[in-house]
Amino acid sequence: GDETTRLNTLASNKFHANVLACQTPPRGLVGEETRNPTANRTPGMVRMQTNSVRRLRFTIAVCAAAWLAPTASALAQLSPGGMGGPGGGGGAPNPALERPDFNERVVNSGGPLYGPGENQPLVVDVQVLGNRTFSTSWVLNRIKTRRDRVFDPEVVQADVRNLLSQGLRNVRTYTKPAQGGVIVIYEVFERPTVAHLIFHGNRAISDKNLRKQCGIKEGDALNRYAVEEGRRKIEEFYVSKGFAHVQVEVLEGNNADDRGVVYGISEGHLNRIADVEFIGNEIASDGRLKTQIQSKPGFMWYLFRGKVDNGKIEEDVEKLTSYYRALGYFQARVRPERAYDASGKWLDLRFVIDEGPRYRVRSLTVVGNEKFSNEAVASQLQVETGEYFNLGEMNADVSTLKDLYGSQGYIFADVKADPRFSADGPEIDLYYNVEEGKQFRVGEIRVQIEGEYPHTRHSVVMNRLSFKSGDIVDIREIRNSERRLKASQLFETNPAQGEPPQIVIRPPDLLDEVLASEDSPGGAFRGQNPTSDGVQMIDIVITAPPLKKTSFWQQIWGN
Repeated sequence: GDETTRLNTLASNKFHANVLACQTPPRGLVGEETRNPTANRTPGMVRMQTNSVRRLRFTIAVCAAAWLAPTASALAQLSPGGMGGPGGGGGAPNPALERPDFNERVVNSGGPLYGPGENQPLVVDVQVLGNRTFSTSWVLNRIKTRRDRVFDPEVVQADVRNLLSQGLRNVRTYTKPAQGGVIVIYEVFERPTVAHLIFHGNRAISDKNLRKQCGIKEGDALNRYAVEEGRRKIEEFYVSKGFAHVQVEVLEGNNADDRGVVYGISEGHLNRIADVEFIGNEIASDGRLKTQIQSKPGFMWYLFRGKVDNGKIEEDVEKLTSYYRALGYFQARVRPERAYDASGKWLDLRFVIDEGPRYRVRSLTVVGNEKFSNEAVASQLQVETGEYFNLGEMNADVSTLKDLYGSQGYIFADVKADPRFSADGPEIDLYYNVEEGKQFRVGEIRVQIEGEYPHTRHSVVMNRLSFKSGDIVDIREIRNSERRLKASQLFETNPAQGEPPQIVIRPPDLLDEVLASEDSPGGAFRGQNPTSDGVQMIDIVITAPPLKKTSFWQQIWGN
């Protein structure tokens, strides 16, 4: 209590001394004007002096309060009862908040633990061994195990996986006890780089082409999987060039101590096709089947193709199978047979065909047609019941039905064929599923001609159209008009100048259609006004490249 009273007295005396020092003029300057401040002064000067003194006093008070704030805080901590002493009314002071140190802040924010955990030692050092190409800092920057952190085996395993993903061949970890914790050691085994890439035995194909095919170059990491993949690519490339018996071997690049890649190539003979034969074909002749395949004897044997390509032979098998199934032979099977002569250079290729039964159309049904009757639709179809199934005729019927609906304004009608096999025998039931959609009339026709003057000759385009605004949309007339525009020779044919003339029908916005069907009784949607008969209007956009520049005489002869 006595110490608190003494400090309060000293602070008060110091404050009053500073105030008096600011108000008392310095010695040696006290004269007549000082003894009588208002002498020889006007009322305005006296008023200005009074305001200055007030501002000075206010400034002194603020400075004194700021200077006494630390002293008052110290007194509050020394006094158990606050500024009023033991029985003061200040109440018990709040305890001072202690800021946590750096380690505690890291732990509270979810960072790693600093300090010993539950039977977990600290990492006192991290060492890297075995690195030659990669620096120690490069390895340390890619691991999460750090000095002065708690040792965590799971973090160490994650570090190993991360280092392996960076291109290292292997990583081993060790721990060594030390004073205050453990030392974690990472022993890295670097993957050697390709110092050289050599091909032995290649005569028909240059090293440059083989380098491009294998995908390996000097300076890459030496990976035995990449070396094996390069060997396979080289072999496939040789086979595609007609070397069916080529053998490629890896002479260097599979061992851990290798520093380069060496391929040994045994090209063998260049194989050519001497003859192609078909066995088992009855519905189609050999000449017809030869038009379906790519593997054929070359012209005058050595000229123009004729090389053996196993990849193309497999593609030919698929094409022949598809050809037979399009004719109704859904169980047809095709397999190739290869026979080389004594020299191993010439190949006799045979395609053995098992045609199987041919399927007939047992029934024909059109589903979903409301605009046209079944009789009207059936009269347009090529497929007939009782006849053999033909894929070409079925696809033609789908196009015919789309054109039939498209000619009456149903330009978005969808037709899908659904052949179903019968369990009674080689027969199918064919269904045409129709979704008619809405009917449309031609709305606004917009012509967009690119070039310097895009709006000067729209009539050139409009005169070649066989439809106008208000007509029922006819998809066939639209295609014919587009064909006439392309054949008019009025537009640039250079692809750099733009695409050929196109007539684009802008489909309706489904969202607008839904909103309009909910808001308006007619079911019209925004941007497409219905006519009196309820048919929707749809816009048509015609895009064309710039017009050709013609001379005066060309225009006369053209007219």
